[in-house]
Amino acid sequence: MKTRIFTLAALAFLFASFTACEEKEEVTETKVTLGAQENTATDGFYAVSENKTYTMAEAGDDQTNVDIFCFYELTETVLNYTCLASPGSNITGIFTGEDAPENWATTNVTMFYQTTLTADQFDAVQQEDALLYSSFVSADARKKAKDVQVDQVWSFKTSDDYYGLIKITAVNHGNDGTVSFEMKSMHYLAPSK
Repeated sequence: MKTRIFTLAALAFLFASFTACEEKEEVTETKVTLGAQENTATDGFYAVSENKTYTMAEAGDDQTNVDIFCFYELTETVLNYTCLASPGSNITGIFTGEDAPENWATTNVTMFYQTTLTADQFDAVQQEDALLYSSFVSADARKKAKDVQVDQVWSFKTSDDYYGLIKITAVNHGNDGTVSFEMKSMHYLAPSK
């Protein structure tokens, strides 16, 4: 009888451990460089879940996966400078051609929030760190990260519930410029209440 109880308890423990491991999402750490709208050498679109960059034509063909793009805007009235934005940010007049995000049927909305985290705090974030999702403040989040600067840390949430942190590592302004960043992200479904 004791052996049977011990065996059942051991099996329950193994099942619970296996199930818990399946539910945990790995944190993805990656380095990305995106080009602005007139940069023909560097892809300008990015899919977080796929960890993949795209040209605008490729992104137009894979709209359902694209979460972030880079653009530059500086006019007499608009001072966005180098930005990260989502296809659902309603950016118009920046990209041209039939593959421009404003012509897409699917426009995912990724929200960005500029945190007060330092670059060192970003570097210290580890696997399953709550900062990956708790640093996102939805009430203050926006559809674009405007005027990104080196060492800024931005929190984000994609439309398919990927949360993460972006640390800006390099910015080259201009319509043909680039932005480079390190990103730590994970798929996170908030517990239901």
